[in-house]
Amino acid sequence: MVKVGRFLRLAFLICLLSFVASAQDWQVVDSQTIAPGVFYQALKRVNPPTWVGVVRIPLPLPKELVLTPVLGGNNGFGRQPLSQIANFVQQSRGYVTAGINGDYFSMTFSPYSGDPLGLHIQNGELVSLPWVNRSALVGLIDGRVLIARFRFSANLKLPDGSEMPLDGLNQPPPREGFCLFTPAFGKTTQTPVGTTEVIASANLPLRPNVPLTLTVRQVSESGNSPIPQDGVVLVATGKAASVAKSLKPDDRLEILVTLTPLDTNFDPKTVSWAISGGPRILRDGRISVECEEEGFPLSFRQTKHPRTAVGLKDDALLWVVVDGRQPGYSEGMTLDELAEFLLNAGCKDALNLDGGGSSTLFVRGKVVNQPSDGRERPIANALLLLNLFPPQPIVRLAVLSPDAHWLSGTPIPLQVVGEDAVYRLLSLSPDELNLTITPEIEGWRWDGQALWLPPIAGEEPIQVTVTVTPKNGSATPATLTLCVHPKPSILVLRPDSITVPPGTSVRLQLSALGREKDNRLSPLRFDPNEVQWQVEGEVGKVINGTFVAAQTSEVKQGILTANLRGVTATASVCVGIVQWLTLHEFDDMSGLQLVGYPETVKVEGQIVTTEKRSGTGALLLRYDFSKGGKTRTASIVLNKPLPLGACRLGIDVYGDGSGCWLRVRLRDATGKLIFMDLADSVSWKNEWRRLEINLPTGLPEPLTLESIYLAVIRDEQRCVGGVLFDNLQVNTVGTGQ
Repeated sequence: MVKVGRFLRLAFLICLLSFVASAQDWQVVDSQTIAPGVFYQALKRVNPPTWVGVVRIPLPLPKELVLTPVLGGNNGFGRQPLSQIANFVQQSRGYVTAGINGDYFSMTFSPYSGDPLGLHIQNGELVSLPWVNRSALVGLIDGRVLIARFRFSANLKLPDGSEMPLDGLNQPPPREGFCLFTPAFGKTTQTPVGTTEVIASANLPLRPNVPLTLTVRQVSESGNSPIPQDGVVLVATGKAASVAKSLKPDDRLEILVTLTPLDTNFDPKTVSWAISGGPRILRDGRISVECEEEGFPLSFRQTKHPRTAVGLKDDALLWVVVDGRQPGYSEGMTLDELAEFLLNAGCKDALNLDGGGSSTLFVRGKVVNQPSDGRERPIANALLLLNLFPPQPIVRLAVLSPDAHWLSGTPIPLQVVGEDAVYRLLSLSPDELNLTITPEIEGWRWDGQALWLPPIAGEEPIQVTVTVTPKNGSATPATLTLCVHPKPSILVLRPDSITVPPGTSVRLQLSALGREKDNRLSPLRFDPNEVQWQVEGEVGKVINGTFVAAQTSEVKQGILTANLRGVTATASVCVGIVQWLTLHEFDDMSGLQLVGYPETVKVEGQIVTTEKRSGTGALLLRYDFSKGGKTRTASIVLNKPLPLGACRLGIDVYGDGSGCWLRVRLRDATGKLIFMDLADSVSWKNEWRRLEINLPTGLPEPLTLESIYLAVIRDEQRCVGGVLFDNLQVNTVGTGQ
């Protein structure tokens, strides 16, 4: 049996609690030992509201605890929520103690959206190439963990000894060049019909700074070739296709991918695993937010977002996940705030990873944070901690519930698990357990999955203690205290003002708050089916928590009321005919500024009259994305306030077929930025298309349209072109007269 000394737990608690003591507004709201020497804590503060989850992992790790990056597909590239990635790995490799989301990735819907944008090395195998100047977290075979940037070169040696560059690895092939696909990518290359591809055997795996020898089996011009498990597929495009077609079976090729560390000294052949992110935010014990060096805009640094980061202490690796974009619960952090948090926690070096809706923290079977999308976002890769200690006996019980505060009469999900000597949570059958509650409440029951407590009378909440004991064995019993309220004290309905066109829908968010005996308000879990909705004024109806506006040719006003056990919340509603207002006709350049990012991106604009949608002209935005980092943008900056009640934005776009991402950036009255997609891809060419999007509701007005911009986020997207814009409009609700 493995035993963990109490001093380890105390050491961790002293470490983080000393940090909390130095910043009096932080409170520890959860603290657990989750593996030998590994600890999880959740911290929260009120001003500004912020939730942070921290996992502390000792370094060097014992051999039974393993850090590993994992791809989002079950056996290759793909995108899945972190919990699904962890569950798959647990079934195939061993118990997953914890996990966090990893690198940035393309969010467009394509066969390659599961490609991490930067370096990914797994079990020593090179799976994805570095992003130029982006930092990565690296684990070496000697147990060291560090943060590094890499310069890389990739070359293909042909049978005659000549060399050509290798332009990609397990990613969308370039317009001209070679791209290598290994079995790590998946079953086939996902290329279109007619693509020239060399299928070859190889002395896998592909490792940094180690030659990979290929023996040609065949050259195919069918596209989407199967990737052999003992070989690779070399995709050739443009002039490279003619070179590929000249190859014969049994020809020998050689591929060498050379990684050179830029800011630390080690042999890349000794890399066991690596996962990329960016930017670095701590260096040598100092705050060093290296946005400019790693190609991130200043706004990314200065705006509060959900964040995921890793920090290195002398004796530990910290994982930190910050919830954000949820007013009243957690606003998020700027990169400087995140760096200061990690510095105060004792870290000397730290790296930011992908954040926003991707930020997710998984601990022993469940997601413990609240992702800002309202659900887990499918991600391209993750960093997991595996617990591979030999089987251990169950030594204690644990009873788990998603919350501690409930409305009485609501089914309370209740899971009872056994915890073994190395802190793995193991499922138990209800037949193996005895469950009791204090105080005794007549009519309660537990079906093995949910605890059912009948509605309670009165005005005051009661504390209910759940106790679980084993029917057999000597495992330590478990207790859980729940706060149960007879009814909510306050209901909050968001949005509290709804202005929409006829026939549209708005998702409603209803929160219940209960007043504790110390006069604090706590969010209550409740059954949504118990809410009674009432709509006055012939404005529409509520279906499954969504308001659906009525079809009407007149302006209709009314009140929407939610009722939960006699406590109500209301929202004003206005439904009417859409009135389009022109924000800019693009007949001239007044009020416009054209900006390229980074500085290597060239942007030019002119008013043309030969092709226009309305008025006397249209704006031709010319862009050159052939230089610069992976993320490049060409923006039309307007900084145009929108009228109150604006509900929809529309613009006419004459496409060039480039495949660029087309987005808008908005700012609400508090300064919060909102990014929305006009088009995932400008895939149409030589024709006008009308693009319209619904504007978000419930935000502090007025909204400001800061910019409309084209963007590319992959290195191989080196397009140069021009897109026409005309007739920028916003609609509001009015009488139609």
